[in-house]
Amino acid sequence: MKRGVLALVLLTAGCASWGPEGGPGGIGRSDAPVTAATTASPAVVATAGPDGVQRITVNLTDDLKFVPDRVTARPGVVEFRLQNVGVTPHDMTVASATAGNINGGKTAVLRVTVSKPGEYPFPCLYHAESGMRGVLEITQ
Repeated sequence: MKRGVLALVLLTAGCASWGPEGGPGGIGRSDAPVTAATTASPAVVATAGPDGVQRITVNLTDDLKFVPDRVTARPGVVEFRLQNVGVTPHDMTVASATAGNINGGKTAVLRVTVSKPGEYPFPCLYHAESGMRGVLEITQ
């Protein structure tokens, strides 16, 4: 019986790290539209390399945040280097491209091409309802 209680405690503790949306493919994932970042953080400018690709590193944290959660770039190719600096799995989607599941301690690269100025939300689909969302602002 003790083994069953321990398994239940571990199972319950693991679910808490996902947030209300659930984990990868979780049944709690929301189909609600995702809006821009909820903080008033200053935007960080993606840096253009000699190849013209604009690059930015974004940390994904256990407190369900993107750091930074506001990125500014020009029209063209934007490359996000996504570093999961915690243990909670995350993902990220922007402009119809997705990085998929990024486990704790792992890094992924997501490249998007955006030609029109505007704001493009980048949520963690697992944790968007918990506030884990950001915005890519494309300026002229």
